[in-house]
Amino acid sequence: MGLLGEGLSRDAPGDHIADMADHRLVKTDLDGQDGTRPAPAPTPFDVCRVDRPLGAVLVLGGDLDLATAPLLQQHLDRAMCSGASLVIDLGGLGFIDSSGLEVLVRADRRLRASGGQLVLLGGSRAVYRVFELAGVDRYFAWSDSPSGQTVAELDRELGGGMRS
Repeated sequence: MGLLGEGLSRDAPGDHIADMADHRLVKTDLDGQDGTRPAPAPTPFDVCRVDRPLGAVLVLGGDLDLATAPLLQQHLDRAMCSGASLVIDLGGLGFIDSSGLEVLVRADRRLRASGGQLVLLGGSRAVYRVFELAGVDRYFAWSDSPSGQTVAELDRELGGGMRS
């Protein structure tokens, strides 16, 4: 087996590349000359806004990371213009990194300064774990309510903390 680079070796000419670090086989290009792992396709990120009488709900889907955090920031800027409270549904997120956390912390601070409130809805255990590891899980107001719950129901659950 000839060495192609650090941690990579070829099983047979023109066959596959074996990544010795994670033991996965990676197909090479057609002529077998490349020897590099193809870039993974980016996971799409989308934001769906639902306006409610007491504030907006942003439903997030995909991966929230360095590449997609600016898109969320744009949606947050538009949603926070009214100064109303904001609910962000994390149920559709597959991944969040520190860039996404930073955008959410800044939004929460901005809303608190204007008398509003940011409430995060659920999300997967893996997404919540990132909040825990960063030490910001207790910083946010959380609700485990399903995506379809209205902001008015959240307002009652949180003791009238959401403002119009």
